[in-house]
Amino acid sequence: MKFNYKVALICFAPYVPIIALYLLVHVYISNTIIAILAATGIFSVLYVFFHYRYFKPFFKRHPELDPQHFEFNTVANVVFAINTIILMVLVIFDFFAKTPVGYLLIFGLYNATISGFKTYRGQTT
Repeated sequence: MKFNYKVALICFAPYVPIIALYLLVHVYISNTIIAILAATGIFSVLYVFFHYRYFKPFFKRHPELDPQHFEFNTVANVVFAINTIILMVLVIFDFFAKTPVGYLLIFGLYNATISGFKTYRGQTT
């Protein structure tokens, strides 16, 4: 049971700029749904640019950090089940975040913890 914090950080990293973009866009757009859609659209365009410019060459040099080269193991499955139960309890008892930033943080941490426990299966190509 080894937690790979580097992969967890790589999986959580996209949530940080989207939260920052949402906070910036929400200053100018008061409607929450439109603000999150605008932030997601801006993030998507930027992510495509950064993916082809920086991420793809980086992951070619460091395939052991590419989240696509990891697979579920027993520990990751148990963490997935526990996290899902925790999320369901939070939703049922209404302790869940009430803002889009809270949702993004919770899902980012959910994704990062599960990805951190996955095992490296090697490069497939």
